Amino acid sequence: MQVTEKTIRALMRNARDVAAVVGADGRFTYVGDAAARVLGYAPDRLIGTWLGDHAHPDEREEILRRFAARQTAPSSLSGTAVFRFRHADGRWRWVEATANNQSDDPDIGGVVLNVRDVTEQLDTAERLRVSEARYQTLAESAPFGIFQTDADGGILFANARLASIAGLPPERLLGDGWFDAIHPQDRAQVVEDWRRSLTSALPLLLDFRFHDSAAAVDMRVLCQRVPLEGGGGFIGTITDVSEYVRTANALLLSEARNKATLDTVADAILTIDDQDCVVGFNRAAEEMFGVSAADVQWNSVDALFPATHLREAAGERFAFSPGQTTAVIARSRLIEARRADGTLLPIELSVSASEVDGRRFYTGILRDISERRRFERDIIAAKEAAEAADKAKSAFVATMSHELRTPLNAVIGFAQLLEQKLQDPVAMAHYSDYVRSIRQSGEQLLAIIDEILDIARVESGRLELVEDALDLGAVVIRAVAEQQFFADHQAIGLSVELDPDLPPVRGDERRLRQALGNLISNGIKFSHANGVVTVAAGVDATGWVALAVRDHGIGLDPADIPKVTQPFVQLDQSMARRFDGVGLGLPLARRLVEAHGGTLSIDSQLDQGCTVTIRLPPERIVSIEDLLD
Repeated sequence: MQVTEKTIRALMRNARDVAAVVGADGRFTYVGDAAARVLGYAPDRLIGTWLGDHAHPDEREEILRRFAARQTAPSSLSGTAVFRFRHADGRWRWVEATANNQSDDPDIGGVVLNVRDVTEQLDTAERLRVSEARYQTLAESAPFGIFQTDADGGILFANARLASIAGLPPERLLGDGWFDAIHPQDRAQVVEDWRRSLTSALPLLLDFRFHDSAAAVDMRVLCQRVPLEGGGGFIGTITDVSEYVRTANALLLSEARNKATLDTVADAILTIDDQDCVVGFNRAAEEMFGVSAADVQWNSVDALFPATHLREAAGERFAFSPGQTTAVIARSRLIEARRADGTLLPIELSVSASEVDGRRFYTGILRDISERRRFERDIIAAKEAAEAADKAKSAFVATMSHELRTPLNAVIGFAQLLEQKLQDPVAMAHYSDYVRSIRQSGEQLLAIIDEILDIARVESGRLELVEDALDLGAVVIRAVAEQQFFADHQAIGLSVELDPDLPPVRGDERRLRQALGNLISNGIKFSHANGVVTVAAGVDATGWVALAVRDHGIGLDPADIPKVTQPFVQLDQSMARRFDGVGLGLPLARRLVEAHGGTLSIDSQLDQGCTVTIRLPPERIVSIEDLLD
């Protein structure tokens, strides 16, 4: 039957996409204009072609079977069939077709096909299916819980990990069921925060505990929830942070323990990084350098000492053995460091190197050895002093025979003369001189022995003072008088200068007179012939009582002044020395003055004489009230 254009257009006016008529032989008898847009063919290119030639080989048989079945079916719309149709460009396009048998209609005479291109829809559906499958796979394999809720906050989906974290079966999590897994102490607050924030477009972050009552275990979790676009609910995650919390707590405990250990050790501990910045500074280091850790950390260590002291000695970076991360690179380095106030201090330093994530750190243990150095110096000084004292005592013993023999020889010699010439009338005229010489030699010998015994008492701490209120002027005059004979014999004048306001003092009269007499004796001994030794007494500007003995004799080298106040020291220790004596006068005078709480000082230059000053403290002065009491 001839199908007119007018008839086909009338039948297909309301059809969507491509409208076509297929005759009983399976060939197209009509194709609508949409074929060019959907299938890429002009309508006349398809008319007369066999339907099977355009179908995918895998689906051709099924399409022909359906077509044959439709030819025998009564006039009605068939179900939808989806198959691939070859596009004019050679690609296969998915199409959705419905068929209606209009073979009995003389104006149509075939099966009417309505064909729609559904390739994009199927691709989108496939992508959605793949995306959903991927999402499902990711959700189920994620190490944290994933959930989705409706707009009211009820859970619609929860992955297996969330069920494991909450300790509930998956179906128990849906809706508000997951609230049952929250720790009772946290539940009310979590529910309140969860529901209050449903109307907010901001993300929600909650920190709470799940409680497994059966296992009596609490699990710390972190919940994050964000709204979905369009207000269709929320999606979020719940992460088990129990291990992290335990690790963080353990780290905090370890750091606190390490800090407590570092802050209690006596030695300073300091750590720097590759950039020479201080990253560790314990409390002992703060005390050693006089600066707080906050002021030192992240600053260069060069402010304290050169960073090279905390590195390898040769400058070549130490290579760790496999598996090794820490090694000692120096022990007992002696360096000099600088305190915050600028003072220097000697340091003994041990250094270790370590590596963390490729970064090199150097840790130094520092010990202030100032006290040790001082102790060593004191030991050396004491040793040298002991050696000097031993040497002085040896020299003293070697020269003592001269000082002792001289008066003893006189005593023995004059005694022998007396013994031999007892009946000689001529010799008897000189007996008084002999006896005087024996007496003077005995007194000289007794004075030497007294000085030795006195210095021994002082050195042993057994000297006892017999104190009383003293007229110091009278003590001076008597001490000068006792030395007058010796001064006259040496042709030396003695002069006394007393302050008219010289106060009385409290002290041991015999010991002060002995000390002053030793000074006057030395002044006479070392003065030039016809010289004058002056003894002055008064109160100085500081309120101390001063007794000064001045001569204009040979004087002393200032470098020798510390020596002459040491016991058993004689600057001239030769047997042919010009001046006799055992070297105990000045040392004994100093000890006697110090026993009174005073001081003895010497001011002298070679060939310019010498001034020795005794100073007694103000508390030794006796007031009128004290005398009246």
